[in-house]
Amino acid sequence: MSITKEILNNWETKLMEMNKPISELNLKIKGSVLEKLIDRLYSELERKGISFKPKCYLTDTWGCPNKVPVIGIPFYYADPTLSMIEDEMHGDLEDEKELIMTLRHEAGHAINYAYLLYETKEWQEIFGRFDEPYRDFFRPDPRSREYVKHLSQRVGPYMGRIYAQKHPDEDFAETFAVWLTPRSKWRQKYKNWGAIKKLQFVDQVMKKIGPTKPLITNGELIRPVESLNFTLLEYYKKSEEKYRERALGYVDDVLKEVFSSNGKGQNRIPAGSFIEKNRNHLVELISRWTGERSVSVEPLIDKLISRAKELNLNLSPRRQSRKLIEITTLATTLIMNYIYEGKFILR
Repeated sequence: MSITKEILNNWETKLMEMNKPISELNLKIKGSVLEKLIDRLYSELERKGISFKPKCYLTDTWGCPNKVPVIGIPFYYADPTLSMIEDEMHGDLEDEKELIMTLRHEAGHAINYAYLLYETKEWQEIFGRFDEPYRDFFRPDPRSREYVKHLSQRVGPYMGRIYAQKHPDEDFAETFAVWLTPRSKWRQKYKNWGAIKKLQFVDQVMKKIGPTKPLITNGELIRPVESLNFTLLEYYKKSEEKYRERALGYVDDVLKEVFSSNGKGQNRIPAGSFIEKNRNHLVELISRWTGERSVSVEPLIDKLISRAKELNLNLSPRRQSRKLIEITTLATTLIMNYIYEGKFILR
């Protein structure tokens, strides 16, 4: 990617461009990397003889709602740009390997809730009381062999695959995930561990209930993506002014000053198509006026086209000449800012 494109599309710019209520971002599991991973999860369940396939939905955090056998997945995994923003904000984005590990874990919760396993005497004897207080802070024993090792977690000074030690419900979900993982060789790996009895329990119970219908399949979802009416910056608890300053290629505001977003009339011309139609003329003219090479001007014009289309901006047919002058002036100013300040923004 050229330096011009990098500046025009720095992650702060992408953040500002997507800074709208999350419910309006049209996020879907279908067509995203999540669809492939969920299909993989379902295939693994099928190979283990489990007919129940927990539903998945987008929300703002990982997890199954309390005792509801559905899997909530953070919304940002449904879009690569949002994933990039999340990684820049928090720096702990899961890759595909980690995502499927987490999906297996959450499937363990869903299976537990779907078949009410946590209510059975056998489950409680192996894993403990389900109604035990859920603690964010606990003192794990990293060397313990009473628990499987699957997901990593930091608790105070401790860091490692200690998540199973957090709560009986997590212990079961982690044990299920290890059991479900293809080629995990759990019988060999945990042969001399206390955790082997938990894996053997899961193996026996799944053979018994796998082909049967679940007792519970649905319930109330917690914060589905359609209900997330806060913006991205509100989600991250960040100042819009701060990130607007860093968005070196953010052109939405200036485009809205040139074109209309609420013009009426059947003959209104889409602004994106209008700029696109005049693209070559704009590139040639601005390159000549500014002395900047066309390879630097083209990405800016393409950016103006794509954002005008995304924002559904338009213009009156009677004002085409005037608007061509205005967009030429705007683009020229942006290029001059880039030449002297290294950013495509106006102040």
